[in-house]
Amino acid sequence: MFEVAGKLRCPVCSVVIRPDDKVFLDFINTVIHQKCYYKSPAHQFPIKDKGSFKKILFKYSFFNEHIKNDSI
Repeated sequence: MFEVAGKLRCPVCSVVIRPDDKVFLDFINTVIHQKCYYKSPAHQFPIKDKGSFKKILFKYSFFNEHIKNDSI
């Protein structure tokens, strides 16, 4: 259903983000662990949403979009 689940890594700690992890979604749609957000000033963009990764996955449709390009 969500191909990104189990593959997406936190940009600060590089650990795979699990469905029950508490995360922030920033305004450029970066998903980052809440605990890691404050550890790295380079990743402190304004927050768009927060909650469990599962909640974010279901709330934002772009996580479920499939990009197909048959012309290549």
